[in-house]
Amino acid sequence: MTHDQGGTARQLYSTVKQEGILDLSLAGVPLPEPQEDEVVVRVEAAPINPSDLGLLFGPADLSTVHVAGTADHPVVTARIPSRLMPAVAGRVDQPRPVGNEGAGVVVTARISSVDQRRSPASRPWGHAMSATPVPRRFGRT
Repeated sequence: MTHDQGGTARQLYSTVKQEGILDLSLAGVPLPEPQEDEVVVRVEAAPINPSDLGLLFGPADLSTVHVAGTADHPVVTARIPSRLMPAVAGRVDQPRPVGNEGAGVVVTARISSVDQRRSPASRPWGHAMSATPVPRRFGRT
């Protein structure tokens, strides 16, 4: 996810279309306001892990890749062989956010008065990170 001005971000989605097309696209999503004990992180780097590849490309035939859209909102499509569509039937027409790790900068935080005694910079380490723009709640330790 990358941060745009105006309280929005871009999220990478993978969608299997009913007609047997895999669609990868960037979509604008609103940035949330954090609740108490939550932070919003501007992701500046994110790896593509082997676990991401199945969601990204699934059973698509990568020899059929087509790139369209604009530089700001690219769309990549590829055909899924009909014999492999049953393997992704549960994903049809359901955009799935891709990615589950990243590194970035805390851009907004709501830390309780109890937690202000701790270093905010050390709080996110060792906790799960969401690739979707949902504030993460970091419990008190």
